[in-house]
Amino acid sequence: MRHRAINEDQLARAIDQQKKKGGDVGRILVDMGYVTEELLLRAQAHQLGIPLVDPVKNPPPEELTACMTAIVAERFKVIPVGGNAQNRLLRIATSAPNDAEAIAEIARMTGYKIELAAATTKSILQAIQVAYHGFEIQPEAEPPPEEIPEVEPEPDARHELEELRKRQLLSNQQYAAALARIERLEQIAENDHHALNVLGQVLLESGAITREELKRRLARQ
Repeated sequence: MRHRAINEDQLARAIDQQKKKGGDVGRILVDMGYVTEELLLRAQAHQLGIPLVDPVKNPPPEELTACMTAIVAERFKVIPVGGNAQNRLLRIATSAPNDAEAIAEIARMTGYKIELAAATTKSILQAIQVAYHGFEIQPEAEPPPEEIPEVEPEPDARHELEELRKRQLLSNQQYAAALARIERLEQIAENDHHALNVLGQVLLESGAITREELKRRLARQ
């Protein structure tokens, strides 16, 4: 909701589905097609303070996969991605980091203290095939870049963007995409200060703007 990935009506439908059939609200949102699993896991990883990993691109070393049998990995759809075998510590990638019961059972079956990382179900299953069964995963073609429709910004927004362009912040594709989304969101949300704060945070994290400058810009909204 905070990042406008879903609206109130979609959340209400997911909660209603949870009341009828049980389950995790986030997973229900994925099953209903409202959000992707990757977006869900990004949110959960942020909330839980755990890393989001890709065990296919960064496969675990053999000494770690040896700490967990293929049976355990396939049953719980998890795979080791870090840890220290000597200290009996294992970090596992899971697509269900909120499932405390499953995590406790994994700790019991392996005899290791378990730390968590988040990863998509698809990446975990592929990594299991590679680590335990010797399969080779063919790299997927990179998706085409997202096309952002041209939107004529408000006069104030145009002035702000011109200042950023003069400072050559748009030479980086990541900054350009973030700024283009600001233009589009300003048209859609108009005076929605909360939405601007969210995108301001994106620019802060990417280093495109300082916190002091952001405060000055938001104060003028």
